[in-house]
Amino acid sequence: MISVVVPCYNYGHLIADTIRSVQQQTYTDWEMIIVDDGSTDNTAEIVHEFINQDKRIQFYQQQNAGPSAARNFALKQAKGEYIQFLDADDCIEKGKFEIQLSVFQNNPEADIVYGSVRYFKKNPADKSEWHFTHWGADKEWMPGISGKGEKILPAALKGSFAHISTLLFKRAIVDKAGTWDTAKRAAEDYLFLLHCVLENGCFVYHNMPGSYALVRWHGANTSNNTTWIHEGERQMRIELMPVLEKTGNKEAVEINANAIKALDYMNRKTWRKKMLSGGPFDSVKKVLRYIGLEKIAKRIFYK
Repeated sequence: MISVVVPCYNYGHLIADTIRSVQQQTYTDWEMIIVDDGSTDNTAEIVHEFINQDKRIQFYQQQNAGPSAARNFALKQAKGEYIQFLDADDCIEKGKFEIQLSVFQNNPEADIVYGSVRYFKKNPADKSEWHFTHWGADKEWMPGISGKGEKILPAALKGSFAHISTLLFKRAIVDKAGTWDTAKRAAEDYLFLLHCVLENGCFVYHNMPGSYALVRWHGANTSNNTTWIHEGERQMRIELMPVLEKTGNKEAVEINANAIKALDYMNRKTWRKKMLSGGPFDSVKKVLRYIGLEKIAKRIFYK
């Protein structure tokens, strides 16, 4: 069984698409656990209409405590051998469960299987709406990291490497990673993935049409507030530093330290922010990388 964990806050107008995308899965042995995090809209009414027709859906309500608390509550109810975290405004393609479970069967060492993401604004079924991103160039941003534990830790620390809805987890690695940090309202999903890496989790990236996560891009996306996101990630990385130092992985520690500085610069009005934002400076970075001066430039840049 796959347990689908859905935290929800005032997304009654969107959650029907999310539920239908799970109901349309070609693999049918799943349960859906929706936790309403103190919504003040019609979320409960919408969800109960589905529950009346499909007993695989469960619904719980709690006082507003954030999405991490909602996920932790749902995990306590979950009975599945696999866990799918799914935001209440997002969807998944109908073959996601079947395709990713087959990857698990072919890769018994895998703890987490994931693929790519497509962003849409209104209709998840309309592929003409799909984009790789809704920021910068419309191209794949996920690096497609595969591997295990410390071997992929440096790469994983270079930046959030997957959207949470793209991943399918074995329950065992979720339990090892521990509870979601309820004090975090930004970058909490990235922190959870890093905990999976630190627990020696084995990630397998399998990019196949039919298994995409479909992420809705709208005005209420928390990721629209980049200053808040950057500061949340910066604080998360600062708190994570002692854990990284204990691993003895010097490359991981250096990457994390540089990221902390970069995130700080990104929230300031400085030339460094312009450099980090990309655009015309991307070609400069590529040249430095090509001629082997990138590391020297980073030491100067982050001094």
